[in-house]
Amino acid sequence: MKLVKSLQFKYLLIIFFAVLLIPFSMPIISTIVTLPLMAIDDQKKSDAYDGFEKLEKEWHSEAKKLQGASDEQIKQQLATLHNKYDDSHIFWVDKNGKTRDKFSYEKNLPEQWTASFTVQYMKDHYNSDPFTVVAFLGNNLSDGFMVIEVKRSLVEPLLQKHMSRFGYVYIYVLVLFLLVFILISWLFFRKIHKRLLRLSNAMQNKSEFGIPQTIAISKMDEIGQLEDSFNQMITELEQSRLREQKEETLRKDLIANLSHDLRTPLTAIRAQLSLLKEEVMTAKGSNALASIDEKIDYVSKLIDNLFSYTLLSAKKYPFHPEKTEMTRFLRKIAASWYPVFEEKDFEIDIDIQTEAISWEIAPQWMERIIENLLQNVIRHASDGKYIGFFLKDGQLLIKDHGTGFQEKSEHQGAGIGLTIVNVMINEMGLQWTIDSSNDGTTISIYSPLS
Repeated sequence: MKLVKSLQFKYLLIIFFAVLLIPFSMPIISTIVTLPLMAIDDQKKSDAYDGFEKLEKEWHSEAKKLQGASDEQIKQQLATLHNKYDDSHIFWVDKNGKTRDKFSYEKNLPEQWTASFTVQYMKDHYNSDPFTVVAFLGNNLSDGFMVIEVKRSLVEPLLQKHMSRFGYVYIYVLVLFLLVFILISWLFFRKIHKRLLRLSNAMQNKSEFGIPQTIAISKMDEIGQLEDSFNQMITELEQSRLREQKEETLRKDLIANLSHDLRTPLTAIRAQLSLLKEEVMTAKGSNALASIDEKIDYVSKLIDNLFSYTLLSAKKYPFHPEKTEMTRFLRKIAASWYPVFEEKDFEIDIDIQTEAISWEIAPQWMERIIENLLQNVIRHASDGKYIGFFLKDGQLLIKDHGTGFQEKSEHQGAGIGLTIVNVMINEMGLQWTIDSSNDGTTISIYSPLS
């Protein structure tokens, strides 16, 4: 992945421009603020009030033109200037120090000016607001003087007028830049969050086989690499799932064929065994044949369990649940197994409650479960010579006095019989527990709905 396409590079670029904008913001803001003011100032160049220096020069120039003029001429000229500077306040003092004509001047002035008052007036109006210009009439200082007062806001340039507000403008624009940076950062991370959320949803959106669906790669950055790795993982899982399905099919076919192939020679061996029993005359030979017959029966049961487990795994084992009255059902099974345990010299303890109780089960499955458990007692707990078969308080209990599951018997197998029991019990919605010790084992089966 190229560096320029990475999320890290993109966010560093955002931070870089944000940091770079701070020192450059001052000239940028200055340009933004001053250009419009300069344009407005350019439009004011034709106005009468075009700066302090220009007004002061024009006023002195007009005063020199009045050298030797009569009082009436001075009055007319000042009236003309007042029309030009319409927002100004004008008056003049003659050579004798008397206040003469006033134009829009509302403040009190003395009738006769003294030297001290003149000095005080000049001192009070120096560099003050309003802006005041005093000019002597003509070139002779004793011919009197004329005065104009104008508000500074009318004379000073707009740029200078608004310069005091530049600090506030800078702060406002800087805050604006900061908000823009925050907005861009939020949009950046919001986009990342949406992509991660989309990936998270894709992980949870699983197919019927429990494998998530692949996701379209938006951009080849860090998250894009994660999406690509996620898609590769999904592809590998799907391929693994296909391999498992093929292997499972082969295994089931192999078990089914093997079960069929083994049953045929076992049937033939058992038929030949019947003929040998007629030929063998000694007790030792008869015991040996009985042992062989028992082993053949054991192998036959193993093959049957293996075939049944294959059908269960493939969901092909016949399953027909129905409401079953357990008292009658269990009494029938106990009666069919009673001779078997009696022949093995077991102490038989059967106690089935008289009250009717019904379970929603598949009778064929339940019979197979009990058959497997009772066969386990014969094979693995025959030393205890005890079998207990009870239906109490809605629970089916099968007890023995064997050495328990902790000890291994000579007939110990792969436990496929108990595996079949577990699968069938779970499929029927029942529950079961095993309590095993050196003193024996108690298996309890019950319906959570009863």
